[in-house]
Formats: sequence, structure tokens, C-alpha cells
Amino acid sequence: MPDRFAEVIEALAPDVAVFTEYVPGLNHHDYRSALSEAGLRYTALPTFSANQNHVLVASRYTLSEGNIYPPLIAEAVPSNALHIRIPDKNLEFIGMRIPDYSRLPSLRRACWDWIEGVGRSVIDRPFVFMGDFNTDPRYSPARCGHRITRLITYGWKHATPHNAYSYWTPNGDGVAIDHMFFSPHFQVHNAKYIREVGTTILAGKAGALSDHAALLVEAECM
Repeated sequence: MPDRFAEVIEALAPDVAVFTEYVPGLNHHDYRSALSEAGLRYTALPTFSANQNHVLVASRYTLSEGNIYPPLIAEAVPSNALHIRIPDKNLEFIGMRIPDYSRLPSLRRACWDWIEGVGRSVIDRPFVFMGDFNTDPRYSPARCGHRITRLITYGWKHATPHNAYSYWTPNGDGVAIDHMFFSPHFQVHNAKYIREVGTTILAGKAGALSDHAALLVEAECM
């Protein structure tokens, strides 16, 4: 699996990558080596939390961990968000995943309350949110679909792919739940969900490497 993973990363050639639903295990060293060979030499993880998913951040540039922390509202939340600074680029971002709180909508809303609060406080800095928000803009307000529009009204730029879906439900329905939001300091040039890289299927078909497409965005700080 690390070999296929490395081939995909080399083909996509990102400067910064966020991997969600990552669980550090015995093969963690192999994945870090694969990332390094693909040019992403620097990695960061939240504090380990047993039996929980984590976000793994990887970059071509030196990373330093920031001081914005997710709310301690549920056991799964702290390991699913990480504030990172890239000093060489005067850039900050939060790599994140909102856990699938379909049966606990109050927790989904609390996660979005945190995102909106952080968004209002950092919009005057070169800042990016990126990851799996488990929220499609078409979702009802009860499922926080309107929160994406609300974040945009605060001045955030939503990198909207032209090909619509990043995840397919067990019923085969496509949804767009992976997103990137940029502060006004950035110009977003291109955004797309990628389901296949070479002969490797990333999502949406049998034998896929993941259950999510990759979200690839090209942007620059103005």
C-alpha cells in the first residue's frame, strides 16, 4: 500500500497535503518514507489518541505547529484538526476533518461553530482551511449545509471544483464534502476532485485506494 500511495503523491506533486482518517500504526514509518521520497519531507500529526482517526500533514517546506486547537467537545475531535505554520511562506492552515456526526447533529454544529469562530479571527492573515468537512453545500441547515455559504460571507474564498463529487455514499449518491477555504490574501486558480491517477483508482469504484477523491487546488498568495 505505501508503494501505491507514493506513486499517487508523486503524480499529484502537491506542495502541501492533508490526509484525513489516518491512524498511526506499525507502517507509519513506511508512509513517512514514501512521502519524503515524493518530496514531502516534513510531516506533522496531532497528539496521538487511541482508537481515533487523525490528520496527517505533509509539506515540501518546514512546518511548525500553531496554537489554535479544536474544541474538546468529543473524544474524536482533538486528533482530527491541526494548526500548522509554514514560516518560509508566511502561511498558516488548519488541516482537519469533522467526524461524521450524522447521528449527533449538535456535535456537527459545535464543530462548525469553532470553524466559524476561528475564521472570523484569522481572516486578516494568509490562512487556509482544508480537509474533510463532512458537509455538502446542498445539505439542509440541520446538517450544516448553510455554514459553507456563511463562511463565504465572512470573506473566505471557497475553492469549488467543477467536477462535483468527492465521496460516494453506500447508496451510490455523490456528495462534495471535502473543501478548501482561503483567506482574501490568495488567488485560487484551479480546483478539482481527482478520482483516478494513472491506473490507481482513488474513489468511487471497486478496488479504490480510498473512499474519497483527492482534492487538488492551485493557489498563490497575492
